Amino acid sequence: MDEKNKEKLWTPEFLGYGISSGVFYVVQYIMIAALPIVITMSYGGSAFDAGLAMTCFQIGCILCRPFAGELIDGLNKKVMLLASTGLFFLITAAFNYAPSVNYLFGYRFLQGMLFAIGTTAVAAVAVLVLPKHRKGEGVGYFAMFVNIAMVIGPFFGLLVLDAWGTQALFIAVAIIGGVGFYAANRKPLPPQLAAAREVSSKGWSVDRFLERKTLPWALMGLFMSFTYSGILVFVPIMLTAMGVGSMASYFFVIFAAIIVITRPIVGRVYDRYGSAWLIYPGYAVFLAGLCMLSVSESAWSVIASAPVLGLGYGAIAPAFQTLGVEVAPSHRAGAATATYFLSMDIGVGLGSAVLSSVIAHIGFNGMYWLNTMVAVVGFLLYHFVVRRGQLRKV
Repeated sequence: MDEKNKEKLWTPEFLGYGISSGVFYVVQYIMIAALPIVITMSYGGSAFDAGLAMTCFQIGCILCRPFAGELIDGLNKKVMLLASTGLFFLITAAFNYAPSVNYLFGYRFLQGMLFAIGTTAVAAVAVLVLPKHRKGEGVGYFAMFVNIAMVIGPFFGLLVLDAWGTQALFIAVAIIGGVGFYAANRKPLPPQLAAAREVSSKGWSVDRFLERKTLPWALMGLFMSFTYSGILVFVPIMLTAMGVGSMASYFFVIFAAIIVITRPIVGRVYDRYGSAWLIYPGYAVFLAGLCMLSVSESAWSVIASAPVLGLGYGAIAPAFQTLGVEVAPSHRAGAATATYFLSMDIGVGLGSAVLSSVIAHIGFNGMYWLNTMVAVVGFLLYHFVVRRGQLRKV
């Protein structure tokens, strides 16, 4: 135990990759919150145009995510970090030159591609620089940067847009992108970790781009991201329908704050007792939060579900991600991370599409009951299939 405690977690490399990951997501959450307003108010676009910009981003992200792991594992990781964070900064800065809304569509598509590669790169190398016996704790802290971005992004983006307008928003986002580039590359990755994997002579196959050993946990990530999309996308709309759309910011501040506060405990429990000690109670709490949303009739009852959902999601999500990376060989860390993140991208996109189509028929409460059932199916899949399958391999 004393030896484990001596292993340093907060190295300059790990901190830089965490900040860079946070920057990627701050930019993304700023765009999610502010770009629809920019498109409709500054460019005279429609609500369809605003949705199309998000679709362009998701298409770019999903198209590149499977190849991200192969690129990161097959090329020098130091070069990949430099290229992905640098190009993401340049594309983000390019929003300052957008004569028409069509330029925004193109930029969002390219931003999605680089987001997929960049977030996979920083996540993969962050895991590599973590001490062996503190990976669960470290991945939990790494995910905390994303949770903080969830709070900072929308708040900061809407604040700048309201106070100083579109041009100031795009300048601010470009500066933030530059911070991410600097943070990721300030402390070079050690040569032994940056080295590319030996080129395989097997030619093109699915195994080159996706890590098969990660697939069971990626499937669990898909179920979690599907249910999470119901929270991320529809809680603000639900509160707006209640006439208090501004309270959505309070919901997400509480949701993310609970995740951040509990993160150190979650990481230590994972490393000391194992993932099951997080996943089983985490699912129980998360399902309770979804049930609370399913019966919510007032804004305050929606807000009351935020800490419950944050506590459950904050326990489950990093556990699945850590398991997905740990089952893969170290030289396949990029492919494993890409496999898991691809499932998250698909889950959010699929959840947004499916759940939005049922709201008109069964309302928000009915949609959240359906979302609860999806989460129950995910839990049963974990208990009877995924976990038992992993235990048989041990």
